[in-house]
Amino acid sequence: MERMIEGFSNLGWQQYLFAACVAYVVTYIYRVFVRWKERKKNGEKTYVIKTLDRHAYDRCAELFPIDRITFHGREFTRGMKIKVTTIQKNVIEGEFIGLNQVNLVCIKTGDKIIAHQLEKIAEIVAAE
Repeated sequence: MERMIEGFSNLGWQQYLFAACVAYVVTYIYRVFVRWKERKKNGEKTYVIKTLDRHAYDRCAELFPIDRITFHGREFTRGMKIKVTTIQKNVIEGEFIGLNQVNLVCIKTGDKIIAHQLEKIAEIVAAE
């Protein structure tokens, strides 16, 4: 133990600074890797447009041309009020705008337009 303390006392401030920087970089790389792995594992993606003018709505209807979706035997058409529950238990309630070729479902809520992956949706029901 004394030998270790003696070794630390022989170090200069540059060595302490270098060790702190290396520890920070290693920790940062580890945290980025863990977040990346966790995001890839969950993989749930939701895209949100926070503007709700007529142009944005028309553009979304153009980007999501499929106006019918069948989910667990139930059919939903463009303009219907739906309630979507994702696999992470998030609830999105709004008007169904459409579906696109890469299976993104577009929903217009009160003040947003949301696109969510169809594979990451647990349930879709008609809203009251």
